[in-house]
Amino acid sequence: MVAPIDSSQYLNLIGSIDTFPTRESLNTIVPAAYTDAEDFEQPQPDLSGYYSDPETTDLYTQVSNNVKNSAQAVDNALMSALENGYGVQDAVNITLAMRAYQANCTVAKSTFELKI
Repeated sequence: MVAPIDSSQYLNLIGSIDTFPTRESLNTIVPAAYTDAEDFEQPQPDLSGYYSDPETTDLYTQVSNNVKNSAQAVDNALMSALENGYGVQDAVNITLAMRAYQANCTVAKSTFELKI
């Protein structure tokens, strides 16, 4: 079934407009918001030494360091829990540290498989 269209909204909208544009109003010159093109230009970055000092560490070394750092974070979270009496915040910290360690181990495994 097709519902009837209510066109009263359009008539109210047209009635709310005070004046319609005329030929004279359309031909008037509007001053530009930006007159200088330099407002839009970005300074060029200095790329003169871009390739002169490449990183010496390979990807697998970096991933291995991430695994080592996340294992240290798990140890720190466990030690903090033992010192503080194992509260709710300690449980959250241990869980987050374990998840980060698991994620880094997964990345290390896939990086090792890609290296082979």
